Amino acid sequence: MRILIDTNILINLEDNRVINKQFSEFYRLAITNNCQVLYHPKAIPVDISRDKNSDRKEIIKSKLDKYEKLKDYTEPTTEFKKHIGEKKVNDEIDNKQLYQLSKGYVDVLVTQDKGIHINAKKIGIQDKVLDIEQILTLLEEQFTIKIPSHPILKEHSIREIENKFNSSFFDSLREDYGVKEFNLWLEKCASKNRKCYSLIVEDELQAILIYNLETVEEHQLENIYEKALKICTFKVSDTAFGIKLGELFLHKMFEYCINQKLNFLYLTVYEKQNHLIKLLETFGFYKVEFMNKQGLLEIQMIKCLDKKKLVSNENTINNHPFYFDSKKISKFAIPIRPDYYEKLFKDGKLRVPTLFDTSPDSVNEIQGNTIIKAYISNSKIKNLKKGDLLFFYSSKTNQEIEPVGILETIQIVKDFDELWNLVGKKTVFSQQDLLKKLDEKKELNVITFRLITYLKKKVKLAKIKEIESFKNKIQTITRISETDYQELKNEGYFDKRYIID
Repeated sequence: MRILIDTNILINLEDNRVINKQFSEFYRLAITNNCQVLYHPKAIPVDISRDKNSDRKEIIKSKLDKYEKLKDYTEPTTEFKKHIGEKKVNDEIDNKQLYQLSKGYVDVLVTQDKGIHINAKKIGIQDKVLDIEQILTLLEEQFTIKIPSHPILKEHSIREIENKFNSSFFDSLREDYGVKEFNLWLEKCASKNRKCYSLIVEDELQAILIYNLETVEEHQLENIYEKALKICTFKVSDTAFGIKLGELFLHKMFEYCINQKLNFLYLTVYEKQNHLIKLLETFGFYKVEFMNKQGLLEIQMIKCLDKKKLVSNENTINNHPFYFDSKKISKFAIPIRPDYYEKLFKDGKLRVPTLFDTSPDSVNEIQGNTIIKAYISNSKIKNLKKGDLLFFYSSKTNQEIEPVGILETIQIVKDFDELWNLVGKKTVFSQQDLLKKLDEKKELNVITFRLITYLKKKVKLAKIKEIESFKNKIQTITRISETDYQELKNEGYFDKRYIID
């Protein structure tokens, strides 16, 4: 990326005073990611020479060589200057820089000058003229690795748990791979500073996922000629086996791959790991068998995360975490109480983290760990169908829409055993709660859905009040018209990385 900086940016970077954090972070991100930070040799030196602060002038001049001069620039045309306006020396300097941007000789111009921003709008290049906050956001989005988070998990270097390498938690893996071999592999992970997600409850390791980004030469996956993310180790202790950590780990790995624009995720399993294989197949992983170095049959489970290669053209679970949003897909807003929201959507931004997130009680709120969740209501609405898009509205104190889901099933249930089989470990309600509700209402409307992601920006109350579909204040399950949906989409509420065009 070729970044042209204006005088006010240079002064903020090089003046003899403490540098504002935003400016230093901008420069660090740009340089460490091989961006060119350029200055116009016929603009900035002239601008600096006019500075009445002689000490600052000399300091800035002495540091100009630190930056790269823009070469092979061109002078603004008479027509350009006439259209923009050029009455003062300042205008001439600004126009020299703007013209290079208009010709495509640089990718962006960074300035705090409001006048330049106004002039850029006159010639339709306002999206390429950025202030310091905007360029920092752009660089962070493009170059910063965003690590998905969840309140019960910790993402960290494997080195942080070296003191647990000898624990019985790893014994089953030592049996599978050999004690010496597995111990050496753990040490290798530490030496290479591999990253992992872990769940530690009361100082006991309950689950771990170690992952690593691999090159084509490293993974050697058949017919895959690009980097892939490998789940190196994926283990849940017997005591934590029932709390849906498999789904939680997958959810975070899907998110990680999408953040890093990785099209393939894989892991190796043994044939005996039936439960894990079934879970992976449910979410669209496919099998490739091979013989490992120990001469044992292993299976590579591979997930393609390239939207262009998806086979099904419907919102099926095999396509997870991607979804279609065409006109034929109905969209609904679903109200949920804030206290239920916090349990069901634990990694949502509306939920405030607490010191008790990794306590046994919090960890055992299983519905907060799952991809597939359940919503239970008294609503009589029946016109929803599998594959519909669902947007959850946290009512009362929050009054915001944030989670995005895909409907899996909807049915009216009158029998408790049927109800519990359908929603167990997916709902915020206990068995006692559901028994009482079913006894009172005689029947309940049960929706199961997949959590896909969260909105890029929350739909807040002020916006909700503007939307025609929400005239009922989302008191019950509410259909969103296609017009209203497209309005929200055009205004940037949805993360388009998850949407299949």
